Amino acid sequence: MIQSILSNLAIILLMHLFMSMLVNFRKELSAWIFRSAMILLVAGSVISMLYLPILFGNFALDLRFIPLVFLSYIWGWKYAFPTLLIVSIWRFFMGGDGALPGIIFGMVGPTLLALAFHHRAKLKGKYTEKLLLIIGCWFISDFPIIFIIPNGLEVFKDIALVRLFTFIATAVILYTFIALERQRRTLNEKLQRLAGEDPLTKLLNKRRFYEIIEGKIRCERLQHYIAMMDLDHFKKLNDTYGHVIGDEVLCKVARILKRHEQEQIRIARYGGEEFILYIGNESLEKASQILEEIRAEIEGTCFITHQEKPIRITASFGLSPIDENSHILESVNQADKNLYLAKKNGRNRVVTPHDASILRTS
Repeated sequence: MIQSILSNLAIILLMHLFMSMLVNFRKELSAWIFRSAMILLVAGSVISMLYLPILFGNFALDLRFIPLVFLSYIWGWKYAFPTLLIVSIWRFFMGGDGALPGIIFGMVGPTLLALAFHHRAKLKGKYTEKLLLIIGCWFISDFPIIFIIPNGLEVFKDIALVRLFTFIATAVILYTFIALERQRRTLNEKLQRLAGEDPLTKLLNKRRFYEIIEGKIRCERLQHYIAMMDLDHFKKLNDTYGHVIGDEVLCKVARILKRHEQEQIRIARYGGEEFILYIGNESLEKASQILEEIRAEIEGTCFITHQEKPIRITASFGLSPIDENSHILESVNQADKNLYLAKKNGRNRVVTPHDASILRTS
């Protein structure tokens, strides 16, 4: 019996291992492929346990409802119902006197009970509720033995404690593995985010920005632009009000920029008071208009009040298209040159390549 219990447990843990691998690659898979793989994986695990029963005297039982309950509780009906349908059909065609009760009480009942709690599903907390859910599933699965088989009450008494302990222990082990994997994945995502994030403004840092933009240039046949942005007279602001106030201004500017960010507009802190922007899938006029909207919003914002005096700042922009036949740094360099022209010619303005050619000849 111990060997059979361990075999069922091994199947469940192997299922968890492959589910974790699927979740890790979820972004690379389509929603349909991911869901289908999850359904087939859990269904395969349940079906495997049907062929490795735990023997209690003349009765063959298993831990089939554990994968179904966890799938239902965590992932919901879109995953649970197809899985339940597959394993129910398989069990029905396996035949035997216990086929129909095994389907109804061993799989359908516990799955429906777990689905009733899906809207409350949280990995952390509610431990008593989770424990009562497993006990409830055990009761649905095993209590009908009393009425289905001869001497059912005696059989139920003989196996109840072992079965209940086995279900609870298996559920706790699986839950612990899921929680640890979720914690590892959350920590890894946080570390990846921090590695690509400017610690002060929470915008992308320069390294991560280049990674994203280079990927877009390779994969998307769009018109791409790079813009360099610099806060005007920021050194004077720092010298006058101090670096703490300067940092507050940078953070508020970052929040303004963040409001304009979308799939085809990505923004990063370049260094100091400089920011770099990517604009894709737009004409030169539209890209210039987007920068002009940002410039006007910064100019119209009261960043902080110091000794009853509002502090206002402006920003200058240099815009350049990205040439797909040259390195992105060449476009950054050209945008930086246009930014220099913006600052040289009065600041608080957007200089496009067209503007730059006029300013250089004037």
